[in-house]
Amino acid sequence: MQSVPAVGGYFPVRDELDPLPLLQALHDKGLRLALPATQPGLALAFREWVPGAPLERGKFGLQEPAGTHCELEPNPVLVPLLAFDRCGNRLGYGAGYYDAALRNLRRRGTVIAIGVGFDEQEFPDIPREPQDEPLTMILTPTRVIACGE
Repeated sequence: MQSVPAVGGYFPVRDELDPLPLLQALHDKGLRLALPATQPGLALAFREWVPGAPLERGKFGLQEPAGTHCELEPNPVLVPLLAFDRCGNRLGYGAGYYDAALRNLRRRGTVIAIGVGFDEQEFPDIPREPQDEPLTMILTPTRVIACGE
């Protein structure tokens, strides 16, 4: 059982909004952090991470904590995105890792999924497939959007 809450983050790639300053601030407030690490299939494990700690290159060249770091069940989870709508639908890079991870975490309880992106990534309507997991809210540089409102 985790005594201190863990926040799931991500190490940015391409043009994703960089959550590292937010993760540093949360760490400074005493929260534990976890970054995703790819597993066989479409699974993600969230492994404990401390800002500044070394990361390894994982699948797709992503930066991940080493397999020796303990796995955590984060809540909330910051989710990168390419596009979003106000209903909590998102487009990612298309592999389905975050949808599978959120589905797995939600089987064990309520998980707050916070999409992190730029204001310009908002669209009126993002198509949703049956396997897509909705976001609870969206965080942009200027707004917090409660999805479904």
